[in-house]
Amino acid sequence: MNHINTTISAMPSEYWIQAWEQAAAKDCRVGIDAEEESYWVENAPAYDERNPLAPYTQPIMNTIYEYLAPDDHLLEIGPGTGGFTQLLAPNVGEITLIEPSKAMYKELCSSWPTRIGSFPEAIISKWEEAPEHKADIVFGANAFYRIRDMKASLLKMHETARRHVFLIQSIGRPFAGPLQVKEMEKERADALSDILHELNISHSYERFPIKRKNGMIHDVALIHWRSDQNRQK
Repeated sequence: MNHINTTISAMPSEYWIQAWEQAAAKDCRVGIDAEEESYWVENAPAYDERNPLAPYTQPIMNTIYEYLAPDDHLLEIGPGTGGFTQLLAPNVGEITLIEPSKAMYKELCSSWPTRIGSFPEAIISKWEEAPEHKADIVFGANAFYRIRDMKASLLKMHETARRHVFLIQSIGRPFAGPLQVKEMEKERADALSDILHELNISHSYERFPIKRKNGMIHDVALIHWRSDQNRQK
C-alpha cells in the first residue's frame, strides 16, 4: 500500500508539478531539452520498429473518427514519428503539428505515405512554448511526459480547440510509468482527468484494452471533451 506523505499536494495540478520535479532530478531528459533531442537523434529511426502504439488502436480511433469532419483543421501535439498522424490525415482537411524534436519530425517526413498527400508542416516547439493557434480539433497521444505545468497546458488545449480535444494516454508499466511523488504513485491518465476536474472541464474518460506488437495487453485511455460546451462564461 502507498503511504501518502503530508507534504504531497492534494491538488492534482500541483501533484503533477511535484512528480515532474522528482522525475527531472533523476532523469535529465525530463527537464533538459538538449538531452531529450540527443536521445531522439539516436533512437528515432528505430522508434516504430520497437513497439508502436498507433497501429493497434483501432477501437480508440473509431471513437475519434465519429467526431471528425472532412474539412476540419486538426492540431496534433507531439506527433513523434507520425503514427497517429497517418491515421488522422485521411479524415480531416488540414493538420498542423507541434513537435519539439527535429529528429522525430525528420523521421515522420521520411516515412510519410505519399498516398495520403504531402506530410504536414510542423512548428518545432514544445507545446507550452508554441505560438497561439486555433483549430477545430486538438489531439495528442502519449505526448505529455515532459510537460511541467499540465494545468496550464490543458487549458491551452481547451482554448485552442474550437470544438473538441482528444488525448490518448497509455496506462501501466512498461508502456507508461506512473507519476510518482515520494512513495505515492498515480497513473498519468488518472492525473490528467483529475486536473480537468480541477479546471471544471467536463470530459469523457474511457479505458481500452490494447494488444501490442509484443503480445502484451494493457489499457490505453481516451480522454476527450467538447471545448465549445465548456467555455468559461
